[in-house]
Amino acid sequence: MNNYAILVNTTDSFEDCWEPFFKLFSIYWPDYKGKIYLNTESKEFSYPGLNIIPVRNGSGGASKNTWSKCLATALHKISEDIVLYMQEDYFLQDTVQTSIIDHYAAIIRNDNVDCIHFTYHSTPGPFAPSTYEGLWEIDKKAPYRLSCQTALWKKKVLKQYVRNHENPWQFEMYGTKRASLLNHKFYTVNRDMYGLEENTIINYFFTGIVKGRWKQGVVDLFKKHNITIDYQLRGFFTYEQKRESLTRFIRRKLNSAPVAIKSRLEIFRLRYYSQVKDLKYHFWFRSFVDE
Repeated sequence: MNNYAILVNTTDSFEDCWEPFFKLFSIYWPDYKGKIYLNTESKEFSYPGLNIIPVRNGSGGASKNTWSKCLATALHKISEDIVLYMQEDYFLQDTVQTSIIDHYAAIIRNDNVDCIHFTYHSTPGPFAPSTYEGLWEIDKKAPYRLSCQTALWKKKVLKQYVRNHENPWQFEMYGTKRASLLNHKFYTVNRDMYGLEENTIINYFFTGIVKGRWKQGVVDLFKKHNITIDYQLRGFFTYEQKRESLTRFIRRKLNSAPVAIKSRLEIFRLRYYSQVKDLKYHFWFRSFVDE
């Protein structure tokens, strides 16, 4: 039995990803025997040979919760102490090196390590050598030190970074700022040892859906494994769709302003408190962890 659980973070509107995700999972990770928590809102899902536990976080309809609130609910329902975070459109495309992940999960459990990233698609560094073979320590000032890409986490640490008001992009941006002020230990695999295309520990198609549409690259992967998808339902993402009108940009910034203010205020408090040694100030600068 593996010494960690897997959390596949998703939403019911991405249900069309679940069948291809778990078919590829069963092909490329056949020796994973632990629990897989699927962070659904209300729906059930199962796949032969896999221990999938639908979370059913209760969000949906008029009671639609934020992305972070759904994540917090899932983490609360996971009984294991170590979690491998994934998302429903991280489609595996090569055999996973289970023994290495098991080894690093044991390090997280027993040592002063809080998070280990497995992919180049997280932070670009800078990095520092570490005492752990195959790992680099991520500098506190590195962008995307906290990332939604696949990583092993101490569950209690991941929970400390989740803020109910944030969407995934805000979670990465402001969570990284929080991580620069707190004393958690973030690592990534040594990229000289574990490459992007060779000797990859967990090789998956980098984000199969962008802005609600399929990326063209999934077609060949799905065809190779006889996975049938009606691509017309979502359509395909094109880079022209990244362009945004000025009106929409302004509206988006105005809508996100309350979240930005709330998260930035907390970061200001954390930054100030990190410079204050007198513990009597602790009450005034505690974080929003128990929100």
